[in-house]
This record gives sequence, C-alpha cells and structure tokens, in this order.
Amino acid sequence: MRARLAAVLGVLIAGCGAAPPLVAGPPTEDGPRIVEVATGASIPFDALIDRLAAARVVYVGERHDRAEDHEVQRAILVALHTRRPELAVGLEMFSRPYQDALDAYVAGSLDEAQLLEQTEWSSRWGFDFALYRSIVGYAGEHRLPLIALNAPREITRTIAREGLDALDEATRAALPELDRGSEAHRARVEAALREHPHVGEAGLERFYAAQLVWDETMAESVARHDGPMLVLAGAMHVARDAVPERAARRGAAPFVIVLPEDELPADAAVDYVWLTPR
Repeated sequence: MRARLAAVLGVLIAGCGAAPPLVAGPPTEDGPRIVEVATGASIPFDALIDRLAAARVVYVGERHDRAEDHEVQRAILVALHTRRPELAVGLEMFSRPYQDALDAYVAGSLDEAQLLEQTEWSSRWGFDFALYRSIVGYAGEHRLPLIALNAPREITRTIAREGLDALDEATRAALPELDRGSEAHRARVEAALREHPHVGEAGLERFYAAQLVWDETMAESVARHDGPMLVLAGAMHVARDAVPERAARRGAAPFVIVLPEDELPADAAVDYVWLTPR
C-alpha cells in the first residue's frame, strides 16, 4: 500500500494497489488454488481457461513487482493463446504514443533493447523488465499484437498536480468520456489516498480525476481493438468498476477478471482469485 501511494503521489497513478481486508485461503498441495468468487468454489486451471476462452476480454491483475503474479499472467497467456490464436495482449505498462514501437517489435523490426529505449521504459514504467520479459517475448515470438493501453504520463501528471482545467483545450477535447457515476470506484481510490497525510480535499479531487482518466483511457484502448484481448494491469485497474465495466460500456464485453493474490480477499470485485502465497 505504501509503495502504491508513493507511486500515486509521485503522479504515476499506476494503481498497483493492495487488496481489501483478507481472509485465509491456502493453496492445495497439488496445484494452484483458483477460487470462483461468486461461489467460493475452487476450480482447476483447465476449467478456468474454458471460461476465459468464451470472453471477449480477459483481465488479469498484478502487483507490479511480484514475479508470482507475472507467472500467473504468462500461464494464462499461453493457455488462452492455444484456444484463441487471434489473441491480442493489452498492456498498462505502455502508453498510447508508443504503439508504433510495439508494432515494430512484434513485426521483428525492433529487438528488446530497442523496444525499451524507444518506449522509454525505465523512466515511464520503471519496474524491472525481467518481470515482463517472458510475457512480452512470448507475444513477439508468436506475433501476437501488443496494445499500448495507457494515457501519456504528462497528462495524468498535470491533472494530479493542477486539475483537469490545467490541460489545454485540445488535450481536454481528446480525453475519453469520464464516467463519475461509480461511488465504489471513487471510494476505493479515495480510501487509499486518504492514508497519506499530505493529501487534502482538493488533492483528492485532482488525484481521483487523474485515476479516472487513466482507467477511462485504458478502457477506450481496449474497446478500440476488434478481437479478443488479454489485458494485464494493476490490481486496482482490473476491479470490475475500473477498466472492465468502462470498456464494456464501449462494447468490449463479455469480460472475465482474474486476480493473483496471497490470500482470498473478503470483497474482491473480480470473478476469480488465483492464490499465490509467498
């Protein structure tokens, strides 16, 4: 939580997020424990993939610095690709202006080092690329489209520091439609921000606006792609009322959400929790 707040208050607004209050949920001895949230029942991996393969969009959350979460993402990617050869991979880690670099990488025109340089990975995302290498590399090897989902950091930084009114007219006009109707979404973001002593009411409003632009931009990016997509993003972004329902509002439905977690959250706003205890 502290790391996520530092990222938010550093105007990254990355939303990697901690989970809600937890209840015990250890894995089984013979494999990962995957829990269907609606029923509390455990299901095998193959059954999960059967259900994911029927969705237009599959969201898999992450804690950005947790290797276990990225292993879950890759396992789902590989299995889902066998069922949906036309699968694309949508990535929070890259912002829209760098789509051409992703296309060139998938086409084989850029190698990994060139991709990281041209997308300014170190300064714009900053997490160790080794955590993502097997995912991005798999997509490149199999020519799966990699889709840059995110808003440019310059936009969310300006909003978080100065508010929406600080954007120039052209930038404001290009923003996606912002739906402020979800009280649960706002409460989740504000609950995290209120733990920081230096965020006042005005700051809450600005930071929430920035988070909203982040979620709505990614939702718009998901919906623009015509075909099945696996979306990899931070835990707060894949909560039902964050990116998934906002993308569904634009036609990207049906969707299914999987969240890797150490323990089973008491009120997870997702469909499945894949338990990955340390």
